[in-house]
Amino acid sequence: MITILGGTGKVGGKTAEIILEKGSKLRLIARHQDTLAHYAKEGAEIMVGDAKDPEFLSSAFQNSDVVMTMIPGDWQSNNFGKHQDEISYSIITAIKNTGVKKIVFISSVGGHTEEKTGVVAGLARHEKLLNQLSNVDVVILRPTYFMENFFGNIPLIKSMNINGGVLSPDIAFPIIATVDIANVASQYLLNPNFKGISIRALLGPKNYTMREATTILGSAIGKPDLQYIQFKPVDVISSMIGMGISQDVATNMVTLMSSMNEGLFNNEERNELSTTPTTLEEFSSTFAYVYNKQ
Repeated sequence: MITILGGTGKVGGKTAEIILEKGSKLRLIARHQDTLAHYAKEGAEIMVGDAKDPEFLSSAFQNSDVVMTMIPGDWQSNNFGKHQDEISYSIITAIKNTGVKKIVFISSVGGHTEEKTGVVAGLARHEKLLNQLSNVDVVILRPTYFMENFFGNIPLIKSMNINGGVLSPDIAFPIIATVDIANVASQYLLNPNFKGISIRALLGPKNYTMREATTILGSAIGKPDLQYIQFKPVDVISSMIGMGISQDVATNMVTLMSSMNEGLFNNEERNELSTTPTTLEEFSSTFAYVYNKQ
């Protein structure tokens, strides 16, 4: 039995589809039943409950050969670090209670440190706890910035005819398509013969600047001259709060992006294992589809 915590997310959902296509037994854990209905029709077992509840998570992990875990976000949380730590504790408790021996954890680039990493700091703390487990084999995947994050810029592009954010326009950093993360994760889930604790960065095909990314995505939507504007952190925090994100989460997100401007996402080695195939040019057709649907 393969179990996935976070089956409704960008990575979890794509991973679930791959597992089901292979015909393997799959259990999905999520907070709401309706978001997983189509997976149930394809044969997945569905467990609905609160990931912060160790008893629920223990029952969901029961009899699993391998479990893929992540710490889902709560963008309205007034204490995001506490939110992350509560789910982290629940995951570790469930692993210990059930004796699961194989774990694939979706962390993030920056997961090596809690210092100035904002929303990633809780993932770093969870990595430390995984390293303290006895007789559990763990793969920690550290993907970089998602290409799908650009979907969040569509309202800005449509309303102001610009792209923008806290990130510097001219600092290149790795960007990845979530389908590539799912493909790597599913390989470990379908063949859980890994031993010990290992960390694998996932860095997309190459590094891009935000200016380059904006030109690529702009060209795909008929705006080849689309400009990228760097905004002040305080203005981005205010904008996020206006969209319903809590001040704590907004501040932590901007902290992470400010650290990215200082090179945080460029500290992992690019090699054959960390490089993934989908280019931003290839992803741009998906971006254009979503852009035109909104």
